Amino acid sequence: MSAYYVNKLLPELYRCVDHPMQWVKVLDQLRDDLDVSSVVVQVFGRSNTGDLVQNWVMRDSFSLANAALHDKWVNNADNPRMHTETTDSLAIIRDEEIFSLSSPTVECFYERLKQARLGHAISLEIKSSNNQYITLIAHRKYGDKRGFGLSFDECFQQLAPHIQQSIVLSEKLNTLSLQNAYINQVTNHINTGMMLLTLGGSVYWSNQCATELVQRSEHIRLIDGHLTFTHSTDQQVFNALFAKASQQRKAFPRLIATIGQYRLNPLQLLVTCVNVQAGDSMPSETVIGIFFSENDNGFAQLDCAQLNVTQLNREVGQLYGLTPAESRLAVALANGLSLEEYSQQKGVSIGTVRIQLKSIFSKMNITRQQELVRMLWASVSARTRPVINPSLSIDSQSS
Repeated sequence: MSAYYVNKLLPELYRCVDHPMQWVKVLDQLRDDLDVSSVVVQVFGRSNTGDLVQNWVMRDSFSLANAALHDKWVNNADNPRMHTETTDSLAIIRDEEIFSLSSPTVECFYERLKQARLGHAISLEIKSSNNQYITLIAHRKYGDKRGFGLSFDECFQQLAPHIQQSIVLSEKLNTLSLQNAYINQVTNHINTGMMLLTLGGSVYWSNQCATELVQRSEHIRLIDGHLTFTHSTDQQVFNALFAKASQQRKAFPRLIATIGQYRLNPLQLLVTCVNVQAGDSMPSETVIGIFFSENDNGFAQLDCAQLNVTQLNREVGQLYGLTPAESRLAVALANGLSLEEYSQQKGVSIGTVRIQLKSIFSKMNITRQQELVRMLWASVSARTRPVINPSLSIDSQSS
């Protein structure tokens, strides 16, 4: 392989793995070196009917600027190249090889190339291990009758393994990114604040509940990416738990404390160690897991920005077959209200409230108010929360 490809093009190609728009720069360079009109990389899969379906495409800047025109006339299911036999491994194919015999279909396709202002093409085709087909295709300029010499074959053969590998790595990275996005969105439904901290104390991930808690709490802040506690005694408690968890990496400790214990709105805190090995030959990586809970939040007593109480009542009704009035009473009792307090709050007679409670007991197959409270606090509604703004991140709270 020439020094040019080793020293210049290949490093740029592998940057495409985590910077997809880098493909434009790579393909522009390749287009200029090959003296062609356009260079495009495509990944195809098979549909249920066996047809080739484009899963992914990256174009040089010329093709990008003319994408609508090219897609209308050439890059679509009417392209006869889509119906040629695919390779089992690697092949370099020129248009004149697959369109050697004149036919109405071929003539029509050449007319479509003309409409797209493209000339004939040479393509590199690679069958990937996951039954996908990778294609690097270069078109001459419209009206350029020059053929494609052996230098094209040499160039494509040199690039083939690197193009394939960069696409494989890109797909793996995209899969991991998608999985991470799924996990982030799911953890945003959990009504306990969750954070992961490096051993140096930097916060690099949190769920939405933790972000909102840090934003509103009077006991804790995020400064320069580190958790900082308002009161020195709380900071000392946290530092001690953090140090102990860091030292007990294989014990998975559950270290618990109350922050702001003798002040308003205290926080319950659990610190533990998360120790993960990325691979068999890789050293384990350790982070510190932090869990937060606010002491004074009841079953439905989160502020309106966090939880729609009407929605909660509806969920409780769906879970246990309760009427709206019964759901409101059940939630109130789970929050610690007495029957008398609820009666006064709603302006209904105590007799009506007792009748509703009896109906709740019957539907939930219980006989005591304590069982009602236990069941509601164990429900999925009590353990999760609606996601208000999935884009909210802990980074936005840094100061």
